[in-house]
Amino acid sequence: MDSPGSFNPYAPPRSGGIVQPEEDLRLDGDLASRWQRLGGALFDAMLATIALAPAFFGLSFREFTRARKGSANPFLIYQLAGTWGLIAAALVLGLNILQWTLLATRGQTIGKMVAGTRVVSVVNGAPVGFLHAVALRSWPTEIVSRLPLLQLLTLVDVLCIFGERRRCLHDAIAGTVVVNARPPV
Repeated sequence: MDSPGSFNPYAPPRSGGIVQPEEDLRLDGDLASRWQRLGGALFDAMLATIALAPAFFGLSFREFTRARKGSANPFLIYQLAGTWGLIAAALVLGLNILQWTLLATRGQTIGKMVAGTRVVSVVNGAPVGFLHAVALRSWPTEIVSRLPLLQLLTLVDVLCIFGERRRCLHDAIAGTVVVNARPPV
């Protein structure tokens, strides 16, 4: 039998219900700071804005706001901007595919690389793959942020970072945590 403070990494997994991350993964010193996470998110948002920018070359702001009033079409900007809209759509799609691929394979987006952070499993600190990093962590928040009556959940998601474990709601849903990717100096 194990003594209370021992841990055997070669022991078979034990059954017994829900895993308590605080007991299994000690990341208190390795958790990414709130500022690192904000910096990475802002860098990713800047890249998305740059990718969308060509759509505004073929469209005036007045024309866009007038057309948007009666439409709930999320692709309206691409349609109104013509050829520039197609270029912007291709850039946004390409950037999203790149970001999702990086997140699934490295646990990092371009912004997370710049900020020095990585997404890992809250249970064991291992890489999480496509299902947890993209399908459970990224896509639900993207979908909810586009639905008018549920946009308040996006604010709740972000405010959860002020908890003790620095995990947003999307981290809890996906079973992930964001840690420092850079070695300590």
